[in-house]
Formats: sequence, C-alpha cells, structure tokens
Amino acid sequence: MGATASWTGLLLTGCLLALLLPFSVLGKSCHKVKLSVPSVIHTGSLVGKVNLKSCMHPNDVILGTQNADFIIEHVDSHYAIYSKKHITMPNHPLRLGIILLDKNCNKEKIIPVKLVTEGKAGKTRNVRELLRRTKRRWRPMPFSVHENYRGTYPHFVERIQSDTQQQYPDIRYSITGEGVDLPPIGLFSINEITGDIYINARIDREEYPSFQLMAYAKTVDGYAPESPLDLPINVEDDNDNAPIFTEQEFCAEVLEHSRAGAPVGRLNATDRDQPGTAHTLLRYYLIRQIPPSPIMFSIDSEYGIVSTTSNRLDRETLDHYTLIVEVRDMGGKIGYLSSTGTMAITVVDINDFAPSFVQDSYRVDVNENESGMVILRIPIVDNDMRETANWRAVYSIVKGNELGYFNMTTDSKTNEGLLHVLKGINYEEIKQFLLQVSVANEVKLTTVSGTKSSGVSTIPVTVIVKDVDEGPECHPAIKEIRTKENQTIGTSLGDFPATDPETKSSSGIRYRILTDQLSLVNINADTGRITTAKVLDYESKEIPNHTYNVTYLATDQSGKSGTCTLVIIIEDVSDNTPNIPRSELNFYYCQTDKRSVIITIQDDDAIPGNSNYIFALDLGRDPTAASRWNIVSQNGKSAQIEENGNSLPVGIYTILLKLIDQLGRIFPKDITVRKCNCADGRTCSDTRSSTNVSLGGLAILVMILSAILFAFLLCLLIACLCGSGAAKSKAGFPDDGALGNLLVNNTEAPGVDVMEGNIPTIITPASPVGRQPPGSHESGQSNGITQQTLTKTTMTEIIHVRTR
Repeated sequence: MGATASWTGLLLTGCLLALLLPFSVLGKSCHKVKLSVPSVIHTGSLVGKVNLKSCMHPNDVILGTQNADFIIEHVDSHYAIYSKKHITMPNHPLRLGIILLDKNCNKEKIIPVKLVTEGKAGKTRNVRELLRRTKRRWRPMPFSVHENYRGTYPHFVERIQSDTQQQYPDIRYSITGEGVDLPPIGLFSINEITGDIYINARIDREEYPSFQLMAYAKTVDGYAPESPLDLPINVEDDNDNAPIFTEQEFCAEVLEHSRAGAPVGRLNATDRDQPGTAHTLLRYYLIRQIPPSPIMFSIDSEYGIVSTTSNRLDRETLDHYTLIVEVRDMGGKIGYLSSTGTMAITVVDINDFAPSFVQDSYRVDVNENESGMVILRIPIVDNDMRETANWRAVYSIVKGNELGYFNMTTDSKTNEGLLHVLKGINYEEIKQFLLQVSVANEVKLTTVSGTKSSGVSTIPVTVIVKDVDEGPECHPAIKEIRTKENQTIGTSLGDFPATDPETKSSSGIRYRILTDQLSLVNINADTGRITTAKVLDYESKEIPNHTYNVTYLATDQSGKSGTCTLVIIIEDVSDNTPNIPRSELNFYYCQTDKRSVIITIQDDDAIPGNSNYIFALDLGRDPTAASRWNIVSQNGKSAQIEENGNSLPVGIYTILLKLIDQLGRIFPKDITVRKCNCADGRTCSDTRSSTNVSLGGLAILVMILSAILFAFLLCLLIACLCGSGAAKSKAGFPDDGALGNLLVNNTEAPGVDVMEGNIPTIITPASPVGRQPPGSHESGQSNGITQQTLTKTTMTEIIHVRTR
C-alpha cells in the first residue's frame, strides 16, 4: 500500500509540473506566439514556423490547432503552420491555439498563437527567439483544382514563391507542362512576378484526372537560384456522370418452381466518376415488374443480384417476365444521378406434367399373318414445352407381349404412341392379346416440392386376331436334309408335303418346283416327294459349301399357295485318290548339298479317313530302296525324303513310294529325283547326256513359220517349172534314173535358255532298249536314234524326198 501510494503521488506531482512547466520553468516564450502574415493567405500557404522544443514535455504530443482553417506539421526541427483555405486577413489579429496533450495525465494544454497582418506586428525578443520567419516556401503542399468550377475565369489556384526572392528581387516565375505548353494548351497560366497560378477554363476530370507541371524561378538575366520544381495538380471530381448499365438489356433464365431466394442473374453498371468515392458508390433498385402481379423477383441493392421471391413460377402459366431496373450513384442518397435498364427473364420448363392418355382403354383388330404395319395410334396429353425431353413420350409394352409379336414407337411430330405388329400371327394358335401399354417422358417427373418420380401412366390394349383363309404351309417352312454324293438318279430324298392351316390336311394340294438353279431334283406333283434328277457331287464347284437350296410351291384347290424351302446338305464319300502335285514329281539336288525333298498330298475328299496319310518306301516294288533313301512322315499331309549318306553318283533316280490312309488303303506313287553337279553350289551345271540341240518355244515358232514359207516358195517354183515345160514339150517330168533318196533328220529339244535345273535329262543306255530295274542308276551315251530318244528327249522328223 505504501509503494502504491508513493507512485501515485509521484504521478500526480509529475502531471502538476507538466501543466505549470510551460508557463514558469520554460519561460515567457511559451505563453504566446505572434506571427506576421500577408493580408491574403492562400490555400496551402506557409503561415510560419514555430520552435516548440523548449515548450513541450517528453510526454506531450501535438493534437492540432484550435482553428480548423489551419494545420500544423512537423518539418525538420520545427513545426510549420499552413492555411487550409483561402483567407483574407481582417483588420484585427486572428487567434489560434496549438493543442498539446500529456499522455500520462491525459490533459490538454494550449499554446496561444496570434496572426498579425504584415506591417502591424512589432517584433519582440521573445518572438524572435521562437520564430524564424520566411516569406514563402519554394515547394508548396500538393494542391488541386475543382472539376467543372462554375465561377469566373481566370481563377486563382496557388502561389509559388522562392525564399531567394529577397536576395534576387528581379526573380521571374514560369511554368511548363500539361495544360500549359502541352495539350490542353493554355489551361494554366502564372503571374511571373507574384508566382500566382491561375486556371483559365473549365476542365473534365474524366479526360484529365491530373496535371504534371514544372515551375521555374529565374532572374531576368536567366540565372536560376532555385532548382526546377515538380508541381503536380490533381483535379477534384465532380459528380457529373450518371452510372450506366453494361448491357442494353440483361437476359436471364430461371427454372420454373425454383425455390424462393434462388439467384436469377446479376445487373452490372459503370460510372466514369472517380473510383472509391461516393460519386461511384452504386445502388440498384427494382422499379417495375411486367406483369406487375404477383411480384416474383427482388434485387440486392448493393450487388445487383436478382433473385426469386417465391417458388410459384410456373412456365405453363407465364413463361416470360420483364424487370425495369434503376442504378443510382452517391449510394442512392440525395444528389444521386441514375439511369434505367431492363432485364428479360425466361422461365425454363421442367418436367412437372406427366403424360396422360385421353382414353381409359383401346381395342384393335388385326388380320392373321399380317406384319410390318401400324395397327393403332394412341394419343396423349402433356402440357410441358413441346419438342423437349420434358414433352417427348416414351412408350413400352409392359405386359402381354412375351412372344414378341408387337412393338411400341413414338410419332416424333404428334407424340402419339404407335402400336406395330412385327410378325404374322396364326389365328389357329392365338386369337387375342391383352397388352398393357405404358408411357413416360424422356426425363423423370419433378414435383413442385422438387422431388423426382417416374411419372408413368398405363393403359390396357386388347388386340383381336381375325381369321383369314390361308394357303398351304410347310412345317417347318425351311427343311434341312442330308444325303450322300454319287447316288443314282431318281434316288428319293424324302416326302415333304404341305398342309392346309384350317383343315390340317394335305389332300388336294399340288406341288411344283420354283427354284432349282442346277436342275438337280424333281418333285412329285401329288405327294411332294423329291428325288434326284442328277448325280450329286460333293466336290462340285457349282455347289458352294456343299449346300443346295430348292424352293417349291404348294397350291390348294382354291388356288391359294404357300412356299416351302428344302436345304440339301451333300455329304462326302471317298471317291478320290490322293495325288502328289505335278510340280513335286521331279526334284533335283546338288552333289555337295545334302538337301531334303519335301512332298505333299492333295485329296479332294473330306471324309475323316483321308485326313492323314502314312508315307513309306514301296519295298515290294523296290526291295533295295531303303539302302538308298530315307523317308519321314511329318504331319500326315507331307513327308521328307533324304539320301542315305552321299554315295550315289550323279544321275536321275526314280523313287517308288506308297501312301496308306487311315482306312488302310494303299496308293502307289513314283517321283523322280536328279542328283547333279553344281558349280555355284545351287544350280545344276553338268553336261547333259543327250547331244541333241535344245530349242526354245520362240525357236520352234520360227521353224514352223520358215517351213510354211519354204513350202509356199517351193510350190511357186514348181508352178513356174510346169508352165515353162509345157511351152516346150507336152511330156511330163523326166524319169529319175538315179532314184536317189534324201534323208533329213531334224532333232529338237528344249532350248538352253529355258532349261530349268529341276527338269531331268533322261540318260539313255547304249545297250538295246529295255526297262531298267526300278530305282537303278542309268548312264552311258546315245550313239543312234533310239525309242527312248524319240519319245522322251527329242522330237525327230524324218522326211523322205524322192527325186527323179
């Protein structure tokens, strides 16, 4: 308690000293301050500088002045007093006080200041100690001009004055920059002697928000005691622009039955006046709604957001609203400017109406066997917007169409349901259908409360099938049968009668073939029995996939007819032997290259017994074949043949084979293999055993044409000789006493230019003609015309010409 009381006492003592200090300890200079000022004080002018260092306690702060027309600012080590407005000094001094606040005691104290017009103030020692007088500061406070000033021009704006004017009385002032010598030229001017700046015309802030001038102070001889002064001038805004909407007409959409308070759209406006001021503080208002009642919309005045006021918007009642809106500046308060605009609001449809049938039920007739047609149109009512998913109907048959005779579609223009019959109905089997047809929209139904539902409506439809006298029918209409190939003509394929649907009888029905492209069958006109007219061939190229279709007509006694189809599937029998392709009957291989020989099997049959074969050497015909050759079956369709070792000499060899199918049948086959010398390791190059000349196809053609030409010239020569001989003698040809014979031997063989290495050259032995053992090696040279030479390697033509 003692410590607390002691501190409290010290604090009170300090506050008391602070209050008395300026008026006692600090001296008489703080009792009052007198400043000498001109008779006219311009806005922003420096009134004077005051040194308050000896007057202020460390806890003091300056709050301002008692006179609102003046302000005080701390400048360097002094405090400067400025004029906030244009003041004309009265005949008596003006008084103002500098307000100090002691932060510890929260008490204010006043230092009185008296302003006296120049020439009337007497200087005292105390004043001189406190005041350092200046006539004018060279850098004034930033100043501004009013937009759209409505007074007279030129209008005084500001004065600039150099502190060196007392030293240089002939100083002249000038300005340059925007509004002086730059556009807009001539807007500002200056009195070169006093430094007073004037504005000469009205200005638009939206076009020129500010000006940047440069001020100069120079003597008449051009000396500049001061540096050029930056002189910014701001244009104070006047509320001379009304806000305008950014759109000529705002457009918005809102779903019908939207909740109250649902946003619809937003208005937007702009104002050219200065941003951040009341001149551009915009507010939005709803002036009128068309139609006026009931009120469905409201506007947030601050943000311009348009919202719904209830959930009673109904497109089917009214689908369009127009709002007349207004925007105001100045926050909508007195003195505002405004403009009006419109917002067009379209109410968007939702599926709030379920489609409904106009009748409670429907009944329709259909003839039996009719199909592919519309038998009933079912209209509905839906008040939602046409040609939208909310209006378009989807129909379906939910019951009674288990057999798939009917289908429902939608007429895109009328939205009616179309009942189609897809396939013919047999009256004798079904006489009536009870269908349940449903309808719904493409999208789900939305209630006023916002919940979703199916919105499905159903209706019963009765379909009555009417009996119609029909032609004969086949059961089934398309019949498949199987038969073996190569059966004799007249073989019965079966009886295929038609029946009358009403009587279930085949009596009195006549038959005839409608389509039979290859004329393979006949039909009995009375019974419908079908027999073969030709031998059926499984391998025939005219019967694709071994399947043949026959269509025949059944006609009853009344003339009504029906069509039946018979599908004949031909089955294969083993009537073809396996063959080795002609290109694989002759092979060659080089002596230095132990190449394998691959042979394959072709079999036109398709029965299972012919799918795989066993390849073997026919040792029954050639017991020694196994010592020379080796054969390996590969996949049942081919085999690989190799020479055992490499001991066989160059020559041509016949290999005797046998093929065994899965039924155990044996098929002998022979192939020819040639072993030859290959200079390049790939192509046979050994000399052929025959000395006959080989001729190509072109050479043979030339020989034939030459022979024809020769025969023609010979006949012409004979005709000439006969004509000249007749002129000399009537005798015929003279007798040829010599009776000489001319033997011409022409031998031709394949030309060298077309000879292929895999065409074997038959080696003919010099011994008399005889058959060599199968698989034996043949060698030797031909020294005469032999039977083998005439039949295998040469074409010899012998011409005997008898001359007389």
